[in-house]
Amino acid sequence: MSPADPGGVGVRRPEARRPDLVRAGTALLPFALVCLQLQIPTVALGPVIRTIQADVGLDSAAAGALTSIPVFCFALLTPFAARIVGWAGVNRSLVGASLLIGTGVLARSTGSVAALFAGSVLLGGAIAVANIAIPTLVTRRYRHRALLMNGVQTSATNVGSALAAAVSAPVVALLGWQVGLAVWSATSFLAALVWWWANRDAMARRRPLAPADLVGVPEVGATGEVAAGVVVAGPHAPDGEPTSGGSLAVAHQASGGGGRLAARPVPRAVSGLRVPIAWVLGFTFAMHGLCYFAVSSWLPTLLQERSGLTAGAAGACVSVFMALGIVGPLALPLLLRLPGTRLWMLMTLTTLGWLACVLLLAFAPTAWLAAVLVGGMAQGACFTVIVTFGVHVAADETQSRGIQAVLQTVGFAGAAVGPVLIGAVRDASGGWSAPLAIMVGVGCALVALGGVSSRLLVAHDAGAGDIASSSEPARR
Repeated sequence: MSPADPGGVGVRRPEARRPDLVRAGTALLPFALVCLQLQIPTVALGPVIRTIQADVGLDSAAAGALTSIPVFCFALLTPFAARIVGWAGVNRSLVGASLLIGTGVLARSTGSVAALFAGSVLLGGAIAVANIAIPTLVTRRYRHRALLMNGVQTSATNVGSALAAAVSAPVVALLGWQVGLAVWSATSFLAALVWWWANRDAMARRRPLAPADLVGVPEVGATGEVAAGVVVAGPHAPDGEPTSGGSLAVAHQASGGGGRLAARPVPRAVSGLRVPIAWVLGFTFAMHGLCYFAVSSWLPTLLQERSGLTAGAAGACVSVFMALGIVGPLALPLLLRLPGTRLWMLMTLTTLGWLACVLLLAFAPTAWLAAVLVGGMAQGACFTVIVTFGVHVAADETQSRGIQAVLQTVGFAGAAVGPVLIGAVRDASGGWSAPLAIMVGVGCALVALGGVSSRLLVAHDAGAGDIASSSEPARR
C-alpha cells in the first residue's frame, strides 16, 4: 500500500492524480506553443497584402508569389529538413526552427522588397524543419497517443491561424504594416524559449559513443536493458533523448557454466522512400491540401457569387470553417475510443467529409451552411489522420522522418497549385462550373487514395502481428 492508495485496491485519490495532470500540462504547453506559431507568419500576411503591395510597389504576380513562397518551401526544402532533424535532433531542431521563424518575420518587416522575399524563404524553410521535427517527436515520445498529439498539433496551428487572420488587419491599421507584422515574431521567440527551458536537460546531454566504439564495455539493447536485468543507458539521439529504435540487440550466449552478453547488429528499417504507403499518403495529402487551399482561398467569392451571401456573411462562414478546424482534430481520439472503431475508419470518414463538402458546393449552393460545417470538421481532421498514419507505420524515428519527408514533399507540392489552378480555370471559363467539377474530381481521388492508404495500413498491422506471433517461443 502507498499513501496515495491506503486501501490497497489500486484506486488513486484525486490528489494523487494532480501531479500527473501538472506534468501532462507542463509537457503539453511547450508542444502547443511550438505548433501555434507555424501558420501565423503566412496567415498574417494575407489580410494586409494589398497594403504592402501599395507601399513597396509590388505587382499582383509578385504579391501572389510572396504569399505562396512558404508553401513552395515546404515542398522543396522538406527533404533537406529531414536531414537537418536527423543531424541536430528534435529538440535543437524545434528551438532553432522557432528562432529562425521569428527572425524571418522580422526580416520580412524591414521594408525592402528583397527583405520581404528573403524573410519569406527563411521562415518557410524553418517551418519545413518544424513540420518534420514534430511528427518525429510524436513517434519518439507519444507513439501510443499519436492521434491525440497530432490532433493537438493541428488544433493549435489552427488557433494560431484564426488569431492571425482576426487580429492582423486591425494591428496593421494601428501600427503600420512593418510593426504590425513584426509583432508576430514574439510568438516564435516565446515558443523557442519555452521549448528550450522544458527540454534543457536533454539538450545538455552529450550523445553517447557509437556502437562501433563500445569495445570492452557491456553491450545494451534498444531499450537499455541487458540480459542480466541491469539497466544502463541506451542509444540516444543527437539531442540526448532516447531514440525509438537502437542499433544493437543483446544476445545471451552460453559459455560453459556462465554466459556473456554479445551485441549483434539489428537491420535498420528501410528508407521512407521505399515504403509504399508513404507515397500513397503523399498523394492523399496532395488531394487534401489542394481541397483545403482552394476552398479556403475561394470560399468567400464562391458563396457570394453562387449562394447569394453578402461579403460579411461569406466572411463569417470562412471564420466558422476555420474554427471547426480546431474542433475536428480533437474529436478524433473520442471517436477512436468508440467500440469497434479503427484508425482506417477515421480516414474513410474524413475523406468522405471532404467529398461531401465539395459536392454540396457544386450541386446544392443553397446548402452552403452544411458544406461549411462538414468541410470545416473534415479539413483539420483529415490532415491529422494522414500524419498519424505516417507515425503509425514507421518502424523507428529515422524511418518516420523519411516517411514524413515523402508525405510532405508530395503533399505540399500538390497543395500549392490548388488556388492557382482554381483561379485560372475560373478566369478561363468565366464561371464556377468547371472549377467545381475539378474539385469534385479531386475529392473523389482523395477518397480513393484514402481507401488505398487504409488497405496498406491494415496489411501493415497484419504483417506486424504475424511477426510478433512468430517471435514468441513455441509452446510445447
